[in-house]
Amino acid sequence: MLARQPIFDAHQKTYAYELLYRGESMDIDDDAMTSTVLSNTLNRFGIEKMTHGKVSFINLSKSFLLSDLPDILPQDATVLEVLEDVPADKEVIAAIQHWKEQGFTVALDDFISITSDHMKLLPYVDIVKIDILDCVEPLDVVVQEIRKFPIKLLAEKVETYEEYELCKKLGFDYYQGYFFSKPTVIINSHTLETSKSQLLQLLSRVLEAESPKELETDIAHDITLSYKLLCYINSASVGLKKKIDSIGHALTLLGLKKLRAWISMMLMASLSTGKPDALLALSFTRGRFLEQLALAKQDDKHSNDYFILGMFSLLDAFLDQDIGHAVESVTLPKLVYEGLLNNASKANCHLRLIQALEQGDWTQVDTLCDTVEVDSEQIMSLYTESIQWSDERLATIHSLSA
Repeated sequence: MLARQPIFDAHQKTYAYELLYRGESMDIDDDAMTSTVLSNTLNRFGIEKMTHGKVSFINLSKSFLLSDLPDILPQDATVLEVLEDVPADKEVIAAIQHWKEQGFTVALDDFISITSDHMKLLPYVDIVKIDILDCVEPLDVVVQEIRKFPIKLLAEKVETYEEYELCKKLGFDYYQGYFFSKPTVIINSHTLETSKSQLLQLLSRVLEAESPKELETDIAHDITLSYKLLCYINSASVGLKKKIDSIGHALTLLGLKKLRAWISMMLMASLSTGKPDALLALSFTRGRFLEQLALAKQDDKHSNDYFILGMFSLLDAFLDQDIGHAVESVTLPKLVYEGLLNNASKANCHLRLIQALEQGDWTQVDTLCDTVEVDSEQIMSLYTESIQWSDERLATIHSLSA
């Protein structure tokens, strides 16, 4: 299975994606993992589709580092990541120097101690990835020692905003982990900002509507939403031959199911102000994945609800409230509500499956595939398609906001 994890710059903008592979057997060696990542990325999906034009981090064992394999990769968009078990010997140092001369950026993975043999590699690499959870010495001591070299620092396994703020104070350049999908600070008050409350009220009406006509007044009164709807319906992605300039006509053409999905995405985009783009992209990916999984299981009736479930699974992060309080602000279909709050529900199993994929928890993925009754190959296909779909929709939303 292939996965990607976002890497952020100091402004929480997505700088790169690390491409990861986990085999069915945990005994798979580093060479086999690298081969599979490159084969899947270059031949099956394409680097552009997996990274959407961002830099890619790819793990390399010693044998691959010493081979001519990196020649097939784009030098200006690839970071060669030297695995933690690669020895700091003369062959490795020479190989790092060679690939840097060819235009590649080289990173050192899973650095945990200033007493390790990998200190010998610091004069030759460009980025050091520090495992902030497993450092032998205090993190500030490790940072101070590495800063003696002209190196960029990347904090990995950053899972909370508290950890992110600590690393930011220590001067890290890049950050990797799922801190961005958590609330920044839990707001104890149940009261939301007026603008967010109004958006969620509109979304409630959208989810409760039985026909597009019921929503015409709401959308017509929102100038921004009306403009974006007309831009969308007349865009190349919809492919209409005749220009549409009526809100009512646009709503009729879209139909209720597509309209719910489109408005949900636009409103979530509005709620994402001040949040990393990766949060919105992740919500889109989850929504698309759960929708397509439902369709693959011939559950057409609930596919739209599954899309909403995936989108709303990150509502706590969008609103900085715990999920229980967050869902009180909007009227949700029963399936969505149970999927978010009832761990024993079928819908929650589907949600936990995409969450396990994101984290690379392959044991949990296998267990949930059995529970959901879907094979891993199909899951991988749905996941990669959902990533591409999400990136494309995010680009469209940015273009409408420009």
